[in-house]
Amino acid sequence: MTSGRWEDYFQPGERLLWQGAPEPGFHDWPQLLFMSIFGTPFLAAGAALSLGGLWFATQSESAAQLGMTLLATVFGLPFLGIGLYLVIGQWLMARAAPQRIRYALSTRAAYIAKRFWARDLAIYPITAGTALELKSRRGVDKVLFYSHRESDSDGTTLSRGSFDNIADGAQVLRLMRELQAQT
Repeated sequence: MTSGRWEDYFQPGERLLWQGAPEPGFHDWPQLLFMSIFGTPFLAAGAALSLGGLWFATQSESAAQLGMTLLATVFGLPFLGIGLYLVIGQWLMARAAPQRIRYALSTRAAYIAKRFWARDLAIYPITAGTALELKSRRGVDKVLFYSHRESDSDGTTLSRGSFDNIADGAQVLRLMRELQAQT
């Protein structure tokens, strides 16, 4: 979202009913912990190959040895990057989400604005046929309002639209149901 106002993206006659953001904290910590444990071997292998390769490069006595150690260093970099993201990066992203994600509900649609490396704005119309779902766990709510399954040659992809980790999910669900009754 490039503007600070939701109304800049609304259609004529559309009004803002609710706006919010994810609640601070680590709400999916079991998944974060599992992925950190899963990423630890990637981090260890990447660090061993990359840092070990650099150390052995300083000890190499010929161009062939230097080439092999630099090859090991470069080969280990993707493993090091994946491991760093899984062990540390995902926790930083989860911590930053409340400051970088905003939600809005208007008289016509649900809006999700994200600002991490790029700015994204997703708009999901709320119609009489929109399937709604409320999930509550660990003191926060998730309101699901979009689900699309698509199959192609690579497999099946599931896309979802939801307001995640909000405090007032029941109120948002009620507003969405009122919108559905008006359409």
